[in-house]
Amino acid sequence: MYRLVMKLAISVSAAVALGVLGAPVAGAATGAATGAATPAAADTAKTTATERIAAEQAAPAWSYTIQPSCSGWASPIRTGANYWGGASEGGGTPVECQNSAITDCGFEPIEMVTKDGRMIVVGCNYGMGQLIKLFPGAVNDPALLAAHEFGHNWYGHSYNGCASWASPYDVMATTMC
Repeated sequence: MYRLVMKLAISVSAAVALGVLGAPVAGAATGAATGAATPAAADTAKTTATERIAAEQAAPAWSYTIQPSCSGWASPIRTGANYWGGASEGGGTPVECQNSAITDCGFEPIEMVTKDGRMIVVGCNYGMGQLIKLFPGAVNDPALLAAHEFGHNWYGHSYNGCASWASPYDVMATTMC
């Protein structure tokens, strides 16, 4: 939702700057008398702006491949991928699963606190979509873990706190609780 709102805001700002929406530039001639603008031309400009905004809101196409190490976890991984829209399975980002904490993640890992109070890394997106590693068995919601890691294809962490499904901003929080 945040991504959608930001794209809409940028599109409207660009449309206003280009004169597609809003008041005409000072000193510009308007109206049918000058031949510069007619109701039909205005309707065409509105339609064009609306179509452009709709096209920009559509999720970009991207893909992922669930590796054999994730057998048994495919459904929540697909749910996590589909959260961002535009995903197709096959090719693209390989997704690997493991049964222990991830120890080689250097960039924005997602963590959780174990029962004995230790922080462990349960997900990592290497190179903004070059590889995703998950430790799905350690978390209460493996689909949320997958959505968070797929989100790193575009976004960094939003805040220090518990991730949730409340919004894209919340999905990108730093900790699985």
